[in-house]
Amino acid sequence: MGILDVLRKVDRKSWFVCYNCMLLTSHDTVKSIFYFAGPPVEVSGRLLTPCPRCQSTNTVSFQHLKETGSEAQLWGLERIVKRHTRSTFEARPQGFKPRS
Repeated sequence: MGILDVLRKVDRKSWFVCYNCMLLTSHDTVKSIFYFAGPPVEVSGRLLTPCPRCQSTNTVSFQHLKETGSEAQLWGLERIVKRHTRSTFEARPQGFKPRS
């Protein structure tokens, strides 16, 4: 980890954790966190952000964790995000096939 990584701020509105992926990957937090800078999707009158890996809407943003007072969980998740590069958390939707 470089010196600039320590100073890097985490935009809590764009970082999410998917609880469905957490269960499917045997609680592997790195595979359950994703970065999404786009607008949320309206589902049944609620704004939700679906997970690009599993399409579940059982996700929560880091900002929501901050607002609800889940400081311990937020602290751990932000440390994981700062420890790895952003490309680790960029998830492609299932069925996505990159160009050859």
